[in-house]
Amino acid sequence: MWSPAVGADAEPKYQALLDALRRDIESGTLPPGTRLPTQRDLARRLGIAIGTVGRAYAVAEQRGMVSGEVGRGTFVRGPEPGVEDGVLEAEDPELIDLSKSRLVRDPRVGSAADLLQAIARRPDLDRLMDFYQPAPGMARHRAMGARWLQRTGLAVPAERVIITSGAQHGAATVLASLARPGDLVLTEHVTYTGVKAIASLLHLQLRGLPLDGHGLIPEAFESACREGAPRALYCMPTLQNPTARTMPLDRRHAIAEIAAKYDVALVEDDVYGFLAEQTLPPLTAIAPAHSYYITSTSKRMAPGLRVGYVVAPESRVDRVAGVIRASTWLIAPLLAEMASEWIERGEAEAMVTWKREETFARHAIALRILRGWLPTTPAPSFHLWLPLPEPWRTEEFVDQARGRQVVVSGSEEFVVGRESAPHAVRVSLGATASRARLEVGLGRLAELLREGPEPSLTGY
Repeated sequence: MWSPAVGADAEPKYQALLDALRRDIESGTLPPGTRLPTQRDLARRLGIAIGTVGRAYAVAEQRGMVSGEVGRGTFVRGPEPGVEDGVLEAEDPELIDLSKSRLVRDPRVGSAADLLQAIARRPDLDRLMDFYQPAPGMARHRAMGARWLQRTGLAVPAERVIITSGAQHGAATVLASLARPGDLVLTEHVTYTGVKAIASLLHLQLRGLPLDGHGLIPEAFESACREGAPRALYCMPTLQNPTARTMPLDRRHAIAEIAAKYDVALVEDDVYGFLAEQTLPPLTAIAPAHSYYITSTSKRMAPGLRVGYVVAPESRVDRVAGVIRASTWLIAPLLAEMASEWIERGEAEAMVTWKREETFARHAIALRILRGWLPTTPAPSFHLWLPLPEPWRTEEFVDQARGRQVVVSGSEEFVVGRESAPHAVRVSLGATASRARLEVGLGRLAELLREGPEPSLTGY
């Protein structure tokens, strides 16, 4: 019979019991199918109230850790194949998908069920559901967004913060407010695939600029400004996707000066900024009159919480809000309230702390396994840019990795236009549900790199 160790001074007791249950399930002490003690038996054994055990069991069931069966008892649930690791793994449980740039959430912090129950008990709930809210967002949600942005070194009034449905929607909204079909938008040579989709949707010309070890090259930016008439530069100064490179401070100032000189808007995507080992000022703090700052809760809190925060120049807030009004009218206030509550309670900060620690731990695993193939030591991030040694070609490596049940993203996915793609892949370190599964996937990639490409009989 299960008899967890719950300290006499642990408070609240139900949470201590819940934590013990989670630990024993993760360690294998309680394998799937294990029948747990009845609430009465466990309460008597631990010397706590039956209601305390009942609450712990109820929360565990809400979180999918256990299932209660009438007349039989409460049992530890086994993981549903692929649910934690993504759609591809749902189709094939043996597959390790390292193509999603995300990180699983710590189940001990920020229970969505607890949060929704708390919101449901509030007397002002109907206000979130029954009225059309302002297009930039409710005043409270904008204020919480401004408070949250302070941790990035960006101090702005709530009136400059606009609520969006995640960073992707934020980028689409900003670019739609800035550019017309046919206009030129600059970005890095390899860039976030989402901005390529936005450019296609809005019929914008997208031109890639070269990077070096410190990100976007200022001289290339200025040359493009002289040659054309770009409306905007979309970039990720901190932990760029897919390369995980970060612009140093002097380069940020150089980019800001060039943008001001040629009157080019800077669209700064900072969804990974919270992972940076050193906090550098955003471009928006350096050049507020020319910059739009974008971040979201999806990377920092939970992937399904699609709430974004856009900071626009004061004179452009109404124009960005007008795009939201024309496209979706407003952002679901209930989701924005969930994010605001987590920020206000301090749970959002706890999530960020855990994600940073987990990212650094996974990064250390990747360095241990793949260091021999990395030309420099990359900064900790959700993803790793892995240059491929000769004679590997990107498509070969992606295909043969898939043959070993590992999915990675080839460089072609990120290249802008018809430029040649570097021989490299992006490996997402946070995509798996556990470090152990990540280690298996990385081990397979290392084995593939050691062995080299399999002979190919093509072109005969």
